[in-house]
Amino acid sequence: MQLNESGDLDNTAQPETELPSEGSVSELTPDIRNFIDRFTDAWEMMRGKRINGRVLGLLIITDEPYLSSADLGRLLNASNGAISTATRALVGSGYIKGVSLPNSRSRYFKAEDDVWGNFLSREKLALTRMSEVLRSGLSTEPGSQPGPARRLRNGSRYMDWVDQFHHNLLEQWRTYRDQEEDTPPPQELPKEMVDWIRREEKHE
Repeated sequence: MQLNESGDLDNTAQPETELPSEGSVSELTPDIRNFIDRFTDAWEMMRGKRINGRVLGLLIITDEPYLSSADLGRLLNASNGAISTATRALVGSGYIKGVSLPNSRSRYFKAEDDVWGNFLSREKLALTRMSEVLRSGLSTEPGSQPGPARRLRNGSRYMDWVDQFHHNLLEQWRTYRDQEEDTPPPQELPKEMVDWIRREEKHE
């Protein structure tokens, strides 16, 4: 109950936000368990850590708006440390996001609606950072030697090569994402990428 400035009952007061209760998801259905197992197997084929795949798979398939760290650990039968490490890595890569709720000390997480598109955005930042690191290595004494210099230069050029297409790829993905589901994906490389490859071939 809340009172207004006159001391009367305030009927316009907004109700407090109802927090999700811990353990609101009592157990996983067979269909969800099967999806998580299959998703995790595919995730490992992409060289991802198994626990990260299980966390991401659950957050993708659940109909809950978000799950707490405690829920993730209980439903996946994983330790607090494993869940903490997995969620930190997945947030850092852009696959999931943390959710802060008022009056709650629990940590909640949800999968991004566009998991892979958001990862592509984060990957662009990582490419830029790695390119800068590799270029800085060229200015060091060890990096000036023929072998290291060749590896550093090739690595830096690769990062720059991929980086220049990330913006176009992200825009093209979002355009394709928002089309009808039966629309076939593009069958050709982006024109900018083809032009760049041809220019590089002429310089070789």
